[in-house]
Amino acid sequence: MNRKIITAGAVALLAVICLGLQPAFGAVVTFRGRMYSAVAGAPAYLVKIEISEFTSPEEALKLVGFMSRGDDSGFYSMLRGLNRGNIQFIGSQGLNIKFNVAQEYQTEKGIRIVLMTEGRSVEPGTSKFLNVPWRFLIVFLDLDKNYNGAGKIYEDAAIGATRDGNITMSSSYTISKELVSIKLVK
Repeated sequence: MNRKIITAGAVALLAVICLGLQPAFGAVVTFRGRMYSAVAGAPAYLVKIEISEFTSPEEALKLVGFMSRGDDSGFYSMLRGLNRGNIQFIGSQGLNIKFNVAQEYQTEKGIRIVLMTEGRSVEPGTSKFLNVPWRFLIVFLDLDKNYNGAGKIYEDAAIGATRDGNITMSSSYTISKELVSIKLVK
């Protein structure tokens, strides 16, 4: 009897945790904003971020498992098989970057969305891929309860993860690019 109660409690707790980590949106989510580079005099770019699906807790924990074991081929094979959305830089030499991981979690001030793919440049007009293992393009969006806010883009970040599978950044070789006036498109 006690074993059944403990098992039922564990299953219920797991369900609550998984449901709590699911996105508040449900369908394709679109944000618009502007990106500024740290380089003086560099142009500002209009950006459009579309998230088609958030990464499930199971997928995130599987990626974290590959990372913790140092399994490059398993990690990159799974990562490249995921497609969670894209970021478009709107302008004369537009750029469209696919994201493999999209996560959302609550913060004290609202919501944080983390987008991740393999390391590369986000400057329109360049096609530089960073060929360094375990370096990634990370986008952090920090949004208020109305889904407005700002963010940062790191082109070659070293990543880590929390025990529950949230992607974190441990360092970056490049200066971040600033995302401002991020707004949810209705």
